[in-house]
Amino acid sequence: MKDATRQRLIDAGARVFAADGVQGARIADIAREAGVAIGTLYTHFPDKDALFHELMREGKLMVIEGLIMARESAGTRAGRDRAAMEGVVAFAQVYAPLFRLLLARGSGDPMQREVVDAITDLRVPELEEGQAGGWIRRDLDPRAAARCEVGAVFHLLDWWIDNPGQYTAEQIVEQLCIVRRFGVEGAGALADGGNLPPPPAAGSMTS
Repeated sequence: MKDATRQRLIDAGARVFAADGVQGARIADIAREAGVAIGTLYTHFPDKDALFHELMREGKLMVIEGLIMARESAGTRAGRDRAAMEGVVAFAQVYAPLFRLLLARGSGDPMQREVVDAITDLRVPELEEGQAGGWIRRDLDPRAAARCEVGAVFHLLDWWIDNPGQYTAEQIVEQLCIVRRFGVEGAGALADGGNLPPPPAAGSMTS
């Protein structure tokens, strides 16, 4: 029961922090959102900062462990990319407020920076391996490219959370895979069985 109440407080904190910001969030609002008395909240966390740090720590572990599992679950680059994107999209669907807290950079909070840094650190070796194998452009800076990918994923999913009727989850996964495989890896992705889209017809305009 105690663990269940603690988790309710963490979930409620994610919603309130996402809506009001870390500075604007109030202990009373978090307790109300969780359906508990303020005193109950204080038996689990000494203050709202402790609650924020716990939910960020928990969220970071969920994301990083999920990405590592995705990387180890498939034998091909295309399979690993899809597994990673499926996991991220599912996480954004189920834990939308927490997802936004984890990847938002505007607050400058060091915990939020740690999450983005950790995701970047996982991707950089893959890009370096791709450069060594010839399937990623050699003129790309792996760390800069990894941060571009994190930003692209976050901004698309941040928009999609508010507009779920625009695309299905599968369509979002597919677009993220295309951007990752062909936007970064380019023609080298063909070595792993990918297919580049056909070139536009002569004289045609593309949007």
